[in-house]
Amino acid sequence: MLDFLASGFIGAILAAAPMSGLPATGRQGQEEADYRVRLQRCVTGPAELALPNCLAIIQTLDAPDAVIALAYGRRGDIHFESREYAKAIEQYDVALRMAPPQASILTNRAAALANLGRYRDAVSGYSAALALKPEDPRILNGRGAAYVRLDDAESALADYSRAISLDPANVEALNNRGVVRSALGELQSAIEDFNSALTLDPRYADALNNRAVALIRKGSYQAAIQDLTKAIELRPRYADAYFNRAVALERIGRVADAELDYAAERKARDPNP
Repeated sequence: MLDFLASGFIGAILAAAPMSGLPATGRQGQEEADYRVRLQRCVTGPAELALPNCLAIIQTLDAPDAVIALAYGRRGDIHFESREYAKAIEQYDVALRMAPPQASILTNRAAALANLGRYRDAVSGYSAALALKPEDPRILNGRGAAYVRLDDAESALADYSRAISLDPANVEALNNRGVVRSALGELQSAIEDFNSALTLDPRYADALNNRAVALIRKGSYQAAIQDLTKAIELRPRYADAYFNRAVALERIGRVADAELDYAAERKARDPNP
């Protein structure tokens, strides 16, 4: 979950980002214009364009600390998107030292920590972000996912439920709460969450797969097979869906079809098909 490039924050920075002591006239005016172009490319450009322009902003004399923090944050985002999570955290840490903390940077740093398996640190990071934006459902959803990894179902459910109360159309939080409820054996409540998510997004393959798991646990194998078949149609290399459909098929005695699905699951998980 990346939340760094919040448009309101960027707009404010771009509107108030002159280099101190440089009037917008003559040669210095051109330098100011070039600086703004570099900043725009740093913030909004693709990675190959953003990285050198962010570096140029960082190296610009008299650039405001908030602008330098923005550049470091963007560099962090680029590393995050490349799954270089440790490098992303390094950049976010510099950004947080340079200027007052932004909830978006704290959120992205927490997401990077979670991707490194540092779930307690991720919870702390999300909590710091929530102290600044207590009603942001995306941050609550992220912290809920970290709580799940810590086997703290109660805290995860509280965060997911709060996210849903703030944003009833948050399909990710609905799906995630359904997963926790299903694991706790609250199957009907879980199915209701998946139903709500799928009403909002009928092509949400994860919700179809997860609803199928709850249906299998209830013994509703044919309904589960229908969900899993649709999930596979939407995502042909969905390994979990193949596995779960194989389980449902076995339960109703269709062993040969189950074996085909187990083979399809193995192929889908193969990194070098």
